[in-house]
Amino acid sequence: MATIAGAAVVADDAIDLALRGGQRMRAEFSSRCPALDYYSGFYILPTEDGRICAGRDVIRTRSGGQCEIRRFRKLVVDA
Repeated sequence: MATIAGAAVVADDAIDLALRGGQRMRAEFSSRCPALDYYSGFYILPTEDGRICAGRDVIRTRSGGQCEIRRFRKLVVDA
Protein backbone atom coordinates (compact mmCIF):
# COMPACT_ATOMS: atom_id res chain seq x y z
CA MET A 1 0.00 0.00 0.00
CA ALA A 2 2.83 2.39 0.79
CA THR A 3 4.09 2.27 -2.80
CA ILE A 4 0.83 3.47 -4.39
CA ALA A 5 1.30 6.97 -5.77
CA GLY A 6 -2.01 7.28 -7.64
CA ALA A 7 -4.91 5.42 -9.22
CA ALA A 8 -7.36 5.75 -12.08
CA VAL A 9 -10.63 4.05 -13.02
CA VAL A 10 -10.08 2.45 -16.44
CA ALA A 11 -13.20 0.28 -16.75
CA ASP A 12 -16.13 -0.85 -14.64
CA ASP A 13 -14.16 -3.96 -13.72
CA ALA A 14 -10.63 -2.59 -13.18
CA ILE A 15 -8.48 0.24 -11.86
CA ASP A 16 -4.88 1.09 -12.66
CA LEU A 17 -2.46 1.79 -9.83
CA ALA A 18 0.60 4.00 -10.39
CA LEU A 19 3.40 2.97 -8.07
CA ARG A 20 6.34 4.96 -6.81
CA GLY A 21 9.28 4.18 -9.05
CA GLY A 22 7.17 4.28 -12.23
CA GLN A 23 5.61 0.81 -12.33
CA ARG A 24 1.91 0.37 -13.04
CA MET A 25 -0.42 -2.41 -11.96
CA ARG A 26 -4.01 -3.18 -12.94
CA ALA A 27 -6.36 -4.46 -10.26
CA GLU A 28 -9.13 -6.49 -11.89
CA PHE A 29 -12.37 -7.14 -10.02
CA SER A 30 -14.38 -10.34 -9.65
CA SER A 31 -17.32 -8.65 -11.34
CA ARG A 32 -18.39 -5.28 -12.73
CA CYS A 33 -18.20 -2.38 -10.32
CA PRO A 34 -20.27 0.35 -12.00
CA ALA A 35 -20.44 2.59 -8.92
CA LEU A 36 -16.75 3.52 -9.30
CA ASP A 37 -17.42 6.27 -11.83
CA TYR A 38 -20.63 7.54 -10.25
CA TYR A 39 -19.00 9.51 -7.45
CA SER A 40 -15.60 9.83 -9.17
CA GLY A 41 -13.63 7.88 -6.67
CA PHE A 42 -12.92 5.00 -4.40
CA TYR A 43 -10.75 4.12 -1.46
CA ILE A 44 -8.89 1.20 0.05
CA LEU A 45 -8.92 0.59 3.78
CA PRO A 46 -5.49 -0.06 5.30
CA THR A 47 -4.82 -3.64 6.34
CA GLU A 48 -2.82 -4.89 9.31
CA ASP A 49 -0.07 -6.24 7.07
CA GLY A 50 0.08 -3.14 4.85
CA ARG A 51 -0.55 -5.10 1.66
CA ILE A 52 -3.31 -5.25 -0.94
CA CYS A 53 -4.09 -8.85 -1.88
CA ALA A 54 -6.24 -10.36 -4.62
CA GLY A 55 -8.91 -12.68 -3.26
CA ARG A 56 -8.85 -10.92 0.11
CA ASP A 57 -9.16 -7.14 -0.24
CA VAL A 58 -11.77 -4.90 -1.79
CA ILE A 59 -11.97 -1.45 -3.32
CA ARG A 60 -14.70 0.60 -1.63
CA THR A 61 -16.80 3.01 -3.65
CA ARG A 62 -17.86 6.38 -2.29
CA SER A 63 -21.48 5.26 -2.62
CA GLY A 64 -20.89 2.46 -0.08
CA GLY A 65 -20.36 -0.49 -2.40
CA GLN A 66 -17.34 -2.68 -2.60
CA CYS A 67 -15.55 -4.52 -5.39
CA GLU A 68 -13.47 -7.62 -4.65
CA ILE A 69 -10.03 -7.68 -6.27
CA ARG A 70 -9.71 -10.87 -8.33
CA ARG A 71 -6.15 -10.41 -9.60
CA PHE A 72 -3.35 -7.98 -10.33
CA ARG A 73 -1.51 -7.57 -13.62
CA LYS A 74 1.72 -5.69 -14.16
CA LEU A 75 1.36 -3.20 -17.01
CA VAL A 76 4.32 -2.82 -19.37
CA VAL A 77 4.93 -0.63 -22.40
CA ASP A 78 4.68 -2.60 -25.63
CA ALA A 79 7.71 -1.60 -27.64
